[in-house]
Amino acid sequence: LISCLALLSACMPAAIQVHKPDGSTLDVAFYPGGNTLDDLVIISGQNYFGKAAYQFDDPLGDIGFTFATGEKVRSECTSIGKDLIGQEVCKLYEVYRSNFELIPEGTTVPRPQLY
Repeated sequence: LISCLALLSACMPAAIQVHKPDGSTLDVAFYPGGNTLDDLVIISGQNYFGKAAYQFDDPLGDIGFTFATGEKVRSECTSIGKDLIGQEVCKLYEVYRSNFELIPEGTTVPRPQLY
């Protein structure tokens, strides 16, 4: 889910607002950790460490996040659009598998933006 954020700068967090199936939203910030540090997701002021999963060379591929505590979130691309140079990219992801309470199945995640 949040791993597409890893494509963005390590110094600047990626910001997204996820939309849960019940209509509520969560503000999420993502900081990629790199090879030696875990990735960091901040949700409502709470830090969560883990590893993002995505294919760097596939802008339309599934994304996911595995938390250090073992929970997993997996999402797939449900809406395709064009980036600034006209290449196809995923514009919206939907969570299809999750055992992380804050991000349930059916949650939608728009393409992340930098702060």
